[in-house]
Amino acid sequence: MTIDPTIASMFGYEPLTDSEAGWQFPADINFQNDGKSVPFNGAIYADKNGILRLFWMPQGENYRDDYDDLVGWYDVPTLGEIEEFTFDSVALTPCEDSVEPDHPDSWLSLLGMI
Repeated sequence: MTIDPTIASMFGYEPLTDSEAGWQFPADINFQNDGKSVPFNGAIYADKNGILRLFWMPQGENYRDDYDDLVGWYDVPTLGEIEEFTFDSVALTPCEDSVEPDHPDSWLSLLGMI
């Protein structure tokens, strides 16, 4: 989805450039992945390449049967993906399921934006 610049300007919003859209969302690091600490839902660290990763433990009932397979580390989305989630009526979960933006498993909720 591309943000229509005419509509965006009506609301005083300047859409991201193509370059900016590819940058990873600058989530706050709150976990040291040293092999000793136990990750928690929403823990974020930067891997050796500087990629931010978030630990996800699904909260929704729809993940009851797949919970063990889904728990783990996921790359934090790009600014362009976050922009799309905020302008659309759906957001994605780390396993790329479509959910309402305020769902506890949406990236927007996990990153503390909602």
